[in-house]
Amino acid sequence: MSALPNFKASSFFRAARGCGALALAGAMVLPMSPALAQNVAADAPAAAVAGSLPDDRVRENPVATSDEFAPHWSYNALKDTGNDQVLNFSGWDFNGDINSPKGVQIVVREKGSNTPVLAISDIIEYNDPEYSSQYQHGLLNGNVKIPANTLDTAKQYTVEVWGNNGYDDDEFITPVVGKAPEGRGTLLASQTLNFNGSDGTTAADVPGAKAAQESTPMFEVLYDGKAQLLYTFEGGTVHVKGSGFTKEWREKHGKVAVYLAASQGVPDGSLLPADGTPLRFEEGKDFTIAEDGTLDAQLTVKPDVLQRYYEPRNYFPGIPTYEVRYEVDLVAEQQGQPQLTLEDLWAGKNVVRRIAVQTQTFRPSPFAPKVEYKALGDTAADQDIYFSGTGFYGEIHSVKGVQYVIREKGSNTSVLATSDIIEYNHHDRAFEYVNGVVNGTVKVPANTLDASKKYVVEVWANDGYSESGEFLAPVVGKAPEGRGELLASQDLNFKGSDAVEDKKPSLTDEQRKERATRGELAVALYLQAGAPEVKLPEVSPWPDVKTDDPNYAAYIWVREKGISYGWSDGKFHADAGISNATVAAFT
Repeated sequence: MSALPNFKASSFFRAARGCGALALAGAMVLPMSPALAQNVAADAPAAAVAGSLPDDRVRENPVATSDEFAPHWSYNALKDTGNDQVLNFSGWDFNGDINSPKGVQIVVREKGSNTPVLAISDIIEYNDPEYSSQYQHGLLNGNVKIPANTLDTAKQYTVEVWGNNGYDDDEFITPVVGKAPEGRGTLLASQTLNFNGSDGTTAADVPGAKAAQESTPMFEVLYDGKAQLLYTFEGGTVHVKGSGFTKEWREKHGKVAVYLAASQGVPDGSLLPADGTPLRFEEGKDFTIAEDGTLDAQLTVKPDVLQRYYEPRNYFPGIPTYEVRYEVDLVAEQQGQPQLTLEDLWAGKNVVRRIAVQTQTFRPSPFAPKVEYKALGDTAADQDIYFSGTGFYGEIHSVKGVQYVIREKGSNTSVLATSDIIEYNHHDRAFEYVNGVVNGTVKVPANTLDASKKYVVEVWANDGYSESGEFLAPVVGKAPEGRGELLASQDLNFKGSDAVEDKKPSLTDEQRKERATRGELAVALYLQAGAPEVKLPEVSPWPDVKTDDPNYAAYIWVREKGISYGWSDGKFHADAGISNATVAAFT
């Protein structure tokens, strides 16, 4: 454990000991004057960092189309097997006439021959205006509804596209759930299902297609069964499975090695490219290849060895942090060849295949929503109520953000007032909110509320668009049940959310006048986290902090956590003052 031998607990630390790390971090990230900070905390809770970038972990490599029947497709991640899921299928290069009387269907089933269909799409009709039995421009789009607990991440499945056999008397012969599709249609294309989704880079297998002169080995990335992704802070196991690495192939191309490396490019131009050394695993040392050319490797990633966040080109207060994206590169190395660098891998040197890896810095906190707000105004006048929600961690199953709703207490009561839709704002994970924060404003018309009645404030997801094109979401005048999913509910208190229990730390007047520093705040956060072990850089990243500073580990820790990189002048300013009252306001 990194030690802080000369650290003396200040009154600031004693006062802040009960504060949440996230709340304290807010004071660290925003180095404003104490008076200004107090006003911001008291009058308007800080909004979540804006930004909406697509999840480019899946669709990174577009594939050029052709006139041949050479199907490619992409789809979303399917990791939440314990709940109902939808596989959104987007296919291209389904060119030319297709041997099926009536469109095609997308099938999901366990890998193997004559296994029964587990989930299937509706029939996707042909849509070319000039040619029956063809899809316009070779594009094929559909979705497969997969019931909860249908899939098991420990097993292997395939995504397939099937034609049908048409009608036999009155019976329509086509693949159906619970029966093997063989004999009920024609298999047009298939591909192993990847629980992390597919970007469509690799073409699907087509039955009867001519074999290439030399088959290219294939592989997929799984995880340790305990997590659906790799947490870079705590490490874990990356399970690489592949085939086609025969003795003859290796004699020709070289020894097999697997690299876990940062992906090329950055999600925002204000960031510096990743600079970490890729992790390398080699055949014969870290894994073996069977005589039939199959690869089944359990690759261990140690805790905190991967770069977590991209470094900003220019730091400014409140800057959002972006997690580094990673990939697995499978390469063939000749004997005596030096270890490949990041630049070599990005250039594709000796790379046979690459697959994006689903990573996340920290394991998400549990979904534990809480909504805070100030005392309501005069109900006889129009008013805006600002709600600050926390604890909305993880992926939220809603087509388009969430809404705050006010209605009378009880089931199936009508919505009286609602916020606009609050869009997802996580930089690199769709359907999530940064730090689990959901802030929104509900405009309440005059005389809508009656102080003698009981109300609730709720957070609702929506159901998206109906078949008729109506957007199904909570609306004023209708009960929200059947138009969305209730995520959180609590009684609406006219005196404000903290009227019953004041959770602010109790500070004396003298304590409120005392000055704390950024350095003390860093130490408080570090100790509150349990003083975790930190890999200390040999050269300090700040000119005003020496490596023998007793609090050096704490400063490095807040930097690695993305809480503070220092000030815009490149220095840390450990002695810069903040007030205890300011810190208390953040709780």
